[in-house]
Amino acid sequence: MAENLQLALAERYRARSGFFWRQVRDSHFKDWQRQARSAAWRNLFWDWEALGVTPMARAAAERLGFVPSEVFAHPEVLAASPELEAYYRLLACLPNKGLAQISSRAEKGDRAARCKLLNGILSSLLGTAARATRESLLNTVFAEAGTEWQGTWVNSIGLQAAHAVEQILSNFAAERNLLDTAATAKLIEKVNGIVLKSGTVLRFASEPDVECRGKDKKLICVIEIKGSADKAGAQTRLGETKKSFTKAKLENPRCHTIFLPSVLTDAVRAQLRTEREIDQVFNLLEILNDDRKREEFLKEVFKYRLREEI
Repeated sequence: MAENLQLALAERYRARSGFFWRQVRDSHFKDWQRQARSAAWRNLFWDWEALGVTPMARAAAERLGFVPSEVFAHPEVLAASPELEAYYRLLACLPNKGLAQISSRAEKGDRAARCKLLNGILSSLLGTAARATRESLLNTVFAEAGTEWQGTWVNSIGLQAAHAVEQILSNFAAERNLLDTAATAKLIEKVNGIVLKSGTVLRFASEPDVECRGKDKKLICVIEIKGSADKAGAQTRLGETKKSFTKAKLENPRCHTIFLPSVLTDAVRAQLRTEREIDQVFNLLEILNDDRKREEFLKEVFKYRLREEI
């Protein structure tokens, strides 16, 4: 079993490596940089103060041999090439979510305002940069993009894991003749999930990933699935799980909560011993890769929690 889990983890990391290789291969960063640099030939008028470029940053850019459009955003450049906003945003080490959060509603539709916002950050960075080159500039873009790619990968892993568990639950219900196919067909017109012949409904969403309600609509059981194998984020994922389970317990104190993590660190194991919101823990990789563990999980859910005859 340990060997199977090791192989599953190895395959996951191979998939991650392939994902990052594809992202680098398909990136347009060098093209964006050349495009931004060539915009200097358009005889742009730079109202430095209005565009948020400080004298210190402008002097630093000149000293380092950068043309203005290579390091500062200009409304005319973005009007002609909207995709370059991503270049300036990454250059400023500003995530897309971060830009959205610090932009006012008015700024979101105003190129000049967004340029000023980006240039304010770029000015502060350039103003303190002792040394830089075009190569280091592109490395900065890759560094910020890498953090975004990691977030995309983690989200993808989470979705894949949730879908795998959903499939396991759905297949088991169908194989054991527990599924009400007509009621399920009606349900999935509105939400993702299945309906059992007993009237119990399993909804697949997020927070929680799986929600089980009886025929009387009472919350019976909830399941949180955390597919990431990143140990550094294990406690963060535990915190997210607790938040979801606390909400479920507030609705029904007798609701049974099941946590399915891919990895458990020693710190998380120690914390789980005192967590009242988390009733039960199963190793996600074991459920996905070990028939016996999968049967244990399914028996727990359907027989002991949902009271189904299996």
